[in-house]
Amino acid sequence: MRARLILSVLFILMSAVALAALEPSMLDSQELTVVYDAGLEQTARQILSVYAGTKQELETMIQWPVEFRPTLVLIDDHKRFEQLTGHSLVVAYALPHKNAMFIDNTRMTTSPFSLQATIKHELCHLLLHHHIKGDRLPRWLDEGICQWASDGLADILMDTRRALLPAAILSDQYFDLAKIKHRFPPEKNALILAYEQSKSVVEYISRTYGPQGVLDLLELLRQGYEIETAVEMRFAISFDQLESQWRYHLKKNISWFTYLSIHLYEILFVSAALLTILAYIRRMLRKKAYADEPDRSDEL
Repeated sequence: MRARLILSVLFILMSAVALAALEPSMLDSQELTVVYDAGLEQTARQILSVYAGTKQELETMIQWPVEFRPTLVLIDDHKRFEQLTGHSLVVAYALPHKNAMFIDNTRMTTSPFSLQATIKHELCHLLLHHHIKGDRLPRWLDEGICQWASDGLADILMDTRRALLPAAILSDQYFDLAKIKHRFPPEKNALILAYEQSKSVVEYISRTYGPQGVLDLLELLRQGYEIETAVEMRFAISFDQLESQWRYHLKKNISWFTYLSIHLYEILFVSAALLTILAYIRRMLRKKAYADEPDRSDEL
């Protein structure tokens, strides 16, 4: 009886320790709240130390103030994070209506991820939705701006070694911007292509009309104009014309040689594999031919 009691007490203590390990902890500052899994306190403190500088960089670039204190949730369980997002490619995401950012800490040690760039990207989503109310901010512009503002970093960077946009442009298999205005497709390659297009369009606007042109477009959206009206007011062309000019610019600058150069590694790999297979087949045919030759030793 006494042994059972001791075992029961031990079980309760072990369960309490296990639950405590699963219980998230929290660190607060005047500008940010970090909620983190057990074992991530050092990372959480690092986030607090770099947040002020990251926020200032973003405010300087977008020219809007971060007037809210967000919550950043740092998760150290990839399977649990994937259950939250519903997609294996996503490494971080934002919930603007809750001023919350979620980061998969298990991916932050994989190049080219960095906590600072990821935080800037997700904070950019919160900043844009804080100032642009309703659904006036197209999804492609939202994502394109955040990649533009965070050195090209996307929410989905896993398995993006292959650039899909050049092939899509050459084969006319890209998305019309109207189709990715409200949501991105869930399929892997289609999702990656939607992110690539979003980044490309914003970069085109920035190169053609200058970074201020991008900011002016955002300001018009903040004032309540729809994207089509804002484009006409700022660039003196229709939205369809802007999209056509972007497509023409890409086609003019993307050739099959460029596409082959981008995929040179994959081409060399496949070629080497085919040569290996052909060499193996040739060797097997030679062995078979040698085995089928008649034995002429008795004729000597």
